[in-house]
Amino acid sequence: MKLRKNDFLQLHGQKMELDESGIDLDLKGKHPQIVAAQPARFAGEAYATSGLYMVEGEVEGTLTMECARCLTHFPYAYRVPVKETFVDEKEAEIELDEELEIQAFDGDDMELNPYLEADILLSLPHTLVCRDDCKGICPECGVNKNEQNCGCVVERIDPRLAVLSELFGKQNK
Repeated sequence: MKLRKNDFLQLHGQKMELDESGIDLDLKGKHPQIVAAQPARFAGEAYATSGLYMVEGEVEGTLTMECARCLTHFPYAYRVPVKETFVDEKEAEIELDEELEIQAFDGDDMELNPYLEADILLSLPHTLVCRDDCKGICPECGVNKNEQNCGCVVERIDPRLAVLSELFGKQNK
């Protein structure tokens, strides 16, 4: 999604409504659970003030995610607020640094996709599961426990206490 500096300058203090669908975002591989990303939609407004170019709104769409417990793919809908501030590198009267959160652009175009992608990635939880009661995969046989019960008996013994279990096992015999 690109915005042109000339479009901002023609607003003369007014706000420009933005509503764009079909935005292809490159999110695959930027989060370990993202399998695919459907085209997103951005709705909001853009305006210019005091040499700054502001874009505010929401980006929404659906990601295909891989469950952290059972590895099945599931849809994950998101709606993320976006607020980005841009300044022309040639017209910048202040020294730009990361703390100001003002993005510099050179030329006539402002590319929004990298900032939309970053906002979406920052909004995602660390790990996602397909549902709250997901049982995951059996560590013994690899069966998805949500689909069938495998009957495996999984005893997890703390390795630090394994010696004690051997000791008690000998006493019971």
